[in-house]
This record gives sequence, C-alpha cells and structure tokens, in this order.
Amino acid sequence: MEQAKADKKCEVCCLKNIRNPPPATKRCLDCEESMCGDCSSDHVLHKLNRDHKLFPVDQIDSEEYVTELRARQKILCDHNKKDPVEIFCPMCKKFICAPCMFLEHKDHDCLRITAAADKEKENLQLRLKLIEKKSLLYDQFKTAAEVRKASVEEGRKKAKSQVNKQLELVIKMVRRRADDLLQEIEIKSHAALQTLNALIATVITNQKQLDDAVDFSRKLINLGNDIDVLQMAPACEHRSESVHTHDIPTFPITMTQLQLITKDMEECGTNINRCLGDVVPAASGRLVTSFKVDLAESPEEIISHVTTDVSADILIGIWCQEDMSRNRIHIYDTTFVLQGTIPNPRAAEKGAFAGIAIDDDGNIVTRCQESNEIIVYTKTGDHVRTFYSESPEAVAVNSKGHYVVAGSNTLTVHHKDGKVLQTTPDPWGKYSKYIHCNVKDDDVIVTDPGDDHIRVYDSTLQLKYKYGYEGDVDGQVNGPGGTCCLDNGDIILIDLNNHRLHLVSQNVKFKQFLLSEENGLNWPRDVAINRFGQIIVGEKTGEIKVFQL
Repeated sequence: MEQAKADKKCEVCCLKNIRNPPPATKRCLDCEESMCGDCSSDHVLHKLNRDHKLFPVDQIDSEEYVTELRARQKILCDHNKKDPVEIFCPMCKKFICAPCMFLEHKDHDCLRITAAADKEKENLQLRLKLIEKKSLLYDQFKTAAEVRKASVEEGRKKAKSQVNKQLELVIKMVRRRADDLLQEIEIKSHAALQTLNALIATVITNQKQLDDAVDFSRKLINLGNDIDVLQMAPACEHRSESVHTHDIPTFPITMTQLQLITKDMEECGTNINRCLGDVVPAASGRLVTSFKVDLAESPEEIISHVTTDVSADILIGIWCQEDMSRNRIHIYDTTFVLQGTIPNPRAAEKGAFAGIAIDDDGNIVTRCQESNEIIVYTKTGDHVRTFYSESPEAVAVNSKGHYVVAGSNTLTVHHKDGKVLQTTPDPWGKYSKYIHCNVKDDDVIVTDPGDDHIRVYDSTLQLKYKYGYEGDVDGQVNGPGGTCCLDNGDIILIDLNNHRLHLVSQNVKFKQFLLSEENGLNWPRDVAINRFGQIIVGEKTGEIKVFQL
C-alpha cells in the first residue's frame, strides 16, 4: 500500500491483488484513498459512499485541495481528545465542545465556531480597511516623493545652468574690466613716454648748444691771437649768455609710475559672491489640486480653520456668525471624501464652537468661548474630555503635548487633563485669535485679524518679537490669519485682505511672499502643511487649495 501511494497507483486495485494496478486518478477525501477511474465510479455507487468527495489526483497540489482539507479538519476537545469542537470561547481563545461550554465556560460569551469566525471576519475587515488606508498613504507619499525627486532634478539642472551663466557673465565682466585696465595702462604709459622723450630731446639740444659754446670759447682762448680774441669775444659772451639762460626741464608732477590698486581678498570674495548669487529654495506656488466645501449662503457660512493630521486627512472648521449652532468641523481624507462631521456640542446655546488642533494622541482639540470650555474628540467624533479655560479663542498643541490656549486677554498652557501650567497676559483682540506652536523651539505665534501684526512668545510665554504693520508692501499686513511653520522654524503667515502668504524668518524678518493672487489666492483664512510638504490653504469662500512650493 505504501508502495502504491508512492507510485500513485490505485489503492483498491492493490487490495484486490491485481497485477500491474492502474494509476490513481481520483482520491476520496472521506476514505483518504486514491483510486483509478473504474474503482472511483464503483465507490460512489455504494449507499454509504454517495456523499463522499472525490478529488482529481492531478489537482492535489492546488489551493482548492488545501482549502477542502482545512474545511474537513476536525479539532478534538482538550478535555478528552475525542469529542469534536463546536464552540469557540473568545475569552479563553479556545475551541471547545458543547458540554465544556456548559461546565467550564458557562459565564463566558461563547459562540458557535461559524458565528465567531464571522464576527472575527468583520473585525479583520475593519483592520484591513485601516491597513489599506495606510497603504494608500504610502502610495501617495511615494508619488509625492517621486514628484519631489523630479522637481529636485529639474531644479538642480536649472540652478547649475544659472551658476554657469553667472560664471560666464562674471568672467566676461572681469575680462572686459581687464581689457579696459590694460588699455588705460597703455594710453597713460604712452603719454608719459612721449612727454619724457620730448624732455630728453630738449635737454639734448640745449646741452649740445652749451657744449658748442664751451668748445668755441676754449678754441678761441687756446688758438686765437689777440686780434681774434678781441674780435670774437663779444660773440662768445652773447652765445654763452644765451645758452646759460636755458632752464633745465622739470618733470611734471603727475609723471609717476603706474600701479594697480586692488581691493583686499575678503572684499573681492564678497563682491564675487554677490555677483554669483545664492542658492535658495524656489517658491513656485504650483497649485496641485483643490476642492470646494459646500457652504450655506444664508445665513452665510465661511471657512475659519484648516489643519491636517499624520494621516494627511484634512480637518476644516466652518463658522456661521449669525447662527453659531451651525458651527462644525468636517474631516476629509486625502481624496477629499468627507469622512465625518463633529457638530457644535453647544448648538442649543449657540456657543462659539471653533478651532482645530491635533494632540499627540491624534485627538481633535477645539474650544467653545461662551461656555469657557476646551473640548477634545476622537476623529470618529467620540467625546474624550472637557475642561475649563477662561474665554478661549484659539488652541494649539506644543511639542510636550500641552494645550496652549489664546484667551481674550491671556495666554495659558494647560496639561491635557486641564491643569494650568503657566499663564501670561496677551492683548485683547478685535476678532477671534489664531494660535500656532512652532515645534522647532516651542515658540507660540498669536495672530488676530483685527491687528496688523503677529506676536511671537518663547516657550516660557515671554514676548520675543512682533512682526508687521498695516499696509501692502514687504513686511506689511492687512488682516493676519492663521500661521504654520517650516522645519527650519520659518513662519508662513496668512495675509487675508492682501490675498497672499508671507514667509517670515525665525527672528521675524520678512523674507518673501510665498503665494499671492497671481497663484490663485482669494481671501485666505488659514494655512497648514501636510505630511507631503504641501501647503494647504483654506479660503473664506470654501475653496481648499493644495500648493507645492
């Protein structure tokens, strides 16, 4: 029989002692025997075998065969290793028989194996959705990373080309300047040499006349007779006096040696650096995508806040001044499909429900000003906790997981359980404030659309800087809104009425305008940066725009 199994022969024919048994073509899963075609046909004619499952031998390695075997697998109960299990105990995580359920597991929430499996399948489906969603985030991140790579490659080629062009320009300028200097040297040197040659020629002429007068006078003295001396003496005297009156030339005052005055190398290097320029991140302001939130026109609803969490979901605060019971928070996934809504918990009192911050537990932190409450929810809208804070207008979360609350007249740091850790005065604002914590150094940035500046406090709530004053040029703001920060600590600031975004350095100095009306901005209210490094801008009218910088 073992040889028949190894040779894949018909086991029934082997039992009949048939010489040269034929190969097996079917296997009975109930009898666990392999048979030829004739034996398998006879096998199912018997009354007791009619329900037996015959499986083709050539498909024994298939998944269908394995699935069928697992379905027929019988697990015996541990109490006697004889009774088949029928029940599953979720508390003990064990398969048991019916008597054991009534005896040893009577207080446990036991289920039939099929029902328990169906329930577990539902749980697996939920987990599967979360995993698939995270896998989708990985795909999105890879896509964004590839786009960034392409952008970096393009930027590298462009920047290198610009450097080479600047280098050629600088070299041309240097060569042109060198040519000018060489020509100037030639001109000035030639003029000086002409002057010197003329002076030398004059001196030679005068000296020759002088030498001639001396020679004639010596000859007259040595060779002339008395009559010659008396006759020629007056002429000699006149000639000597004439030559003697010639002045010896003097050199012009400007007749000096030429030299090249050069700057010191440090200054020269600085000038070259200025000529070549600096390498800085390019702000292209490319609009990646956008979508519009449905807002009511009467009473008017507007976008008040925008933020994003580690899953890249976008959370949007909706504000209605005339009917604050309508205030709410929408949660959208990365494909802009609405996942849920957190309504105003104080709708009956029409409390001023607003603000969005994400804490280190992934919960949503909001505020209700009239009830003096900070309210925390899960992303599914379940209430986590509520605690008191005086007239809260905005809330943020710092790197320690503490809640930093901008009140009407104060700035307060709470532990997440509500305990006050620190507080300091902050000026009263005309409108509701915005607040953001720079996780690089825990600076706290406070803005109020009614003031045309922002205030930056350090981690101890000491005022460090102010930025901005009313206007529309560099460093001027008209209605500051929400803020967020880059990894290096630079601040991105909403400039509502000027329809633009400022980039402000860590020491609160204007750097540049990141986005403006030219990029499609229209009444921006709040700004955030998602996990892909993209800037998300929420506009007053309901447009949510995603930009790649």
